[in-house]
Amino acid sequence: NENLNELNLESYKGGNFSIDCYIQIRGNNSLLTLNLENFYTTRSSNGYTGVLSIIENHSLKSINFDTNLDLESNIEIKRNQSLEEINFTSLTNVNTGYISIDQNQNLKKINFNSLVSSRSSKEFSYWREPAIYINRCEKLEEINAPTLESFYIVSVQNNETFSELIFPELTTIYQSLNIENNDSLTKVHIPKLVTTGGKVYNSQSFSIYSNQILNDINFDSLHKVYTSLTVENNQQLDLNDFPCNLFVLVNDGLDCTFGDINVSNNLDDSYCFQDPSLIPPIDIQTVAASNISSEQAQSGGTITSFTKMKSRGVVWSTSPNPTIENDFFSENGSLNGSYDSYMYNLQADTKYYFRAYGEDCNGVFYGNELQFTTLP
Repeated sequence: NENLNELNLESYKGGNFSIDCYIQIRGNNSLLTLNLENFYTTRSSNGYTGVLSIIENHSLKSINFDTNLDLESNIEIKRNQSLEEINFTSLTNVNTGYISIDQNQNLKKINFNSLVSSRSSKEFSYWREPAIYINRCEKLEEINAPTLESFYIVSVQNNETFSELIFPELTTIYQSLNIENNDSLTKVHIPKLVTTGGKVYNSQSFSIYSNQILNDINFDSLHKVYTSLTVENNQQLDLNDFPCNLFVLVNDGLDCTFGDINVSNNLDDSYCFQDPSLIPPIDIQTVAASNISSEQAQSGGTITSFTKMKSRGVVWSTSPNPTIENDFFSENGSLNGSYDSYMYNLQADTKYYFRAYGEDCNGVFYGNELQFTTLP
């Protein structure tokens, strides 16, 4: 539509459609501004997450999304040669679908002003991995995400002039973080990031690759990278800037097997992380007995551990130092943290010794031993 210069979609919400949904705004070469203040979903009746495509509108300068509802759509913004700014003003969460911003050669700013999180796992049939892809935007200057705390996939690649990537509040990447082939990138600061990858097996959950002049990083909180870590071909990057208590782990849910580290062709390829001696010791605290009767009593434990327990509970005996191999014990789920437990089939008027325990892939660990006497 060569003469179309205004398109009012401020009230358009998207919706459910009877066939596969693909909405395209394309080739409107006089269109200057696009406002989608209430858009949040495209989905077909068969559960497919649809696509909103904004492509090859050669005079378009700004795109504004202002919904504060959870996004459920794939959004593609591609090859709009005059586009300078994209604003996701009030969006706080992405339930399903990707945001792909690709080959907008004059794009300077991308603002995720209020974005906090994405869904972390498939909880409904139409779920598609939430992702932010920012790729091949030659003049990109800013990616603003001041409130982003967690997201499934974040990928920033092949942006020639982009110089600083800062996510001040980001703590968790559920699947993968990829920062690759950004020729002018000098600074990456994600100081609160603790973990990348998680329950779902990933071929790679952390990659910093071929950013030629990157020399200033802050991953001071990074502790666990699942499956594999790649830091390669960053000629100005010193790997000693990574924290020493970082571990790369096979995603087996128990954290006992180290994952793959791919490090090469950086300024300094030596690193201090992946040192088993830096794994913090397991701490298990036994809860004092309560609700004591002649036949049972209540206890529990609190487990703080780098590893994840596959079983936990309390073990008891009439002799000191009870063990699960030789004595009675309860089973109270898995993982770490605090839990309640019951000791049962006890004899009246008898002293019992008990302690909390946890079992991970390295073996069984016990907490401090306590004692009590049952009622007559």
